[in-house]
Amino acid sequence: MKQPMLNVDTSHDWMEVQESVQNACSGLEELAAKDKDMSGSLGKLKRAFRGLCRNAGAGQSAASLIPNDSFGFTSVLCGSLKVVFTGLRTTGIYRQEVYRTLEDLPTQLKDLAANIQMYDQDEQLHQRAAALYVASFHLLNHILLWFLKVTSLLILVTGVKLLVDPLGFTDRLRDIQAELKMAAQSFEARLTKLSRETGRETVQLQYWTTYAQASIHTQLQTLIKGQKNMEERFARVEVLENLHPLLNNIIMEAIEQRAVTGGHPRLLKMAPDVNIEQLLERFLYQPDLVWNDSAALTKRLHRPRRAGYDAGRIAALQSNPRLRAWLTVDEPSLLLLNGRTHPRPDSEVSLFAAKIVQSLLQRYQAHNPEDEAGVTVIPLAFFCSQHRDWETDSNGSPDEVAMSLLMQLVNRARAYLDPAVLRQVSDRTKPGDIGSICSMFQALVHGLGPDVVVILVLDGLRDFARPPERCRGTRKLIAHLVEIYKQESMATLKFLFSSPSASEFVEDLFADDEFLDMPRDIPARFTRSPTASRAVANVESGELFDVGS
Repeated sequence: MKQPMLNVDTSHDWMEVQESVQNACSGLEELAAKDKDMSGSLGKLKRAFRGLCRNAGAGQSAASLIPNDSFGFTSVLCGSLKVVFTGLRTTGIYRQEVYRTLEDLPTQLKDLAANIQMYDQDEQLHQRAAALYVASFHLLNHILLWFLKVTSLLILVTGVKLLVDPLGFTDRLRDIQAELKMAAQSFEARLTKLSRETGRETVQLQYWTTYAQASIHTQLQTLIKGQKNMEERFARVEVLENLHPLLNNIIMEAIEQRAVTGGHPRLLKMAPDVNIEQLLERFLYQPDLVWNDSAALTKRLHRPRRAGYDAGRIAALQSNPRLRAWLTVDEPSLLLLNGRTHPRPDSEVSLFAAKIVQSLLQRYQAHNPEDEAGVTVIPLAFFCSQHRDWETDSNGSPDEVAMSLLMQLVNRARAYLDPAVLRQVSDRTKPGDIGSICSMFQALVHGLGPDVVVILVLDGLRDFARPPERCRGTRKLIAHLVEIYKQESMATLKFLFSSPSASEFVEDLFADDEFLDMPRDIPARFTRSPTASRAVANVESGELFDVGS
């Protein structure tokens, strides 16, 4: 393969990128003509390219991210993209992860550049912009390294080129994508904070100008709606950014900073004939179940002769960029986590999940929905490892898991639920019927507004893989939850399904980019680092881990 070269002494601009895109698409069209099966991938790839170049593309917008581009960052970015496109054309490789990444890149860069010149003196904004650039360069560098290694990994089978995933390319690419998302959100949060007051003043001026000119009502509503959307977005980002300490495992203070949105959460009055407490009592809700289960996991840390914990694996979980992005980036997120460790009930994965859930519950309990807070985080959880006995434990069946999640949602989201839907829950829920229970769960979730984030953690899936009857029920439950996640919802949904080892019986329910497999052998930077040593000390004391990021 003739390797595309990037001369750092040569200035590159977005026109070169567009030319490379056109050449790459033309070359791929010729290849697709020879192999009809590639047409689907070609179409996706071309859509990714068009996304990059739409309205002059991300490159021109990215040029304004750093007002004084004295270091040539934009030139390097454009040059790197040019090499990527040239490599795609030269090799004829159809790589789903690459075109998905390229399609996502302008989303992270393009919308952030509009008003940065207005805040040229803000040092923190420049620091976050630089971090965003670094994350972008890491992403492109990873793809470029793949192209450099691809020649030796291409093998011929009946004349068709197949690509072997080189040294975990896909997993590392997804990690870097997660880091880019977090850098983009950090930059956006700062930019939004700086622009909020300016935006408010502008909207107020436009409002009165429009009013004075006797403009139509819809124009006023458009202005107000735009401001409201910005406020809602800012509130969600602010709350989710404050969840970073959960994975840093710093002891938390307040639940969330009070978002200055100028309005209150949508609190609905309950219908007179639906009493929440009676509803929960009728369906045998156990309000302390999740807390007690998570506490049982952490109490095992105090056993004098307990099996040792892998502090390096704990540190790796806490610093994993995809887990951080799952929790803190303002977007729906779904992960199937395979800890690749010993499948014991108190594994590092379950301990990690228990600590997250405990922290979320503490934050929820400290939150007052009547306060002037922009976003409410609602935690839902179940620990299968604590209910392994199929025959004697009343909570050891998947339909009881479903009922527990439904009643947790009713209890913790009571201030935001539609009374009509609650009436349906009361009348139509059939205990023991997973389909009926999940249907009501879906109705409640879809009735929540954009001021709600639902974080669901279902841990220890492998413990419900036997016997076959329970395995089938668990698979049915997870299939329903995944389907609920994939449907559009105003609320932000973040679902984590975890297990210390692989959960083969549900893997086909998830897309490739929804898998997170931890390495079997943890790198030395985790096992020998000071943060891992602190993790050991904190594990032994039973305190929150302080492993850093």
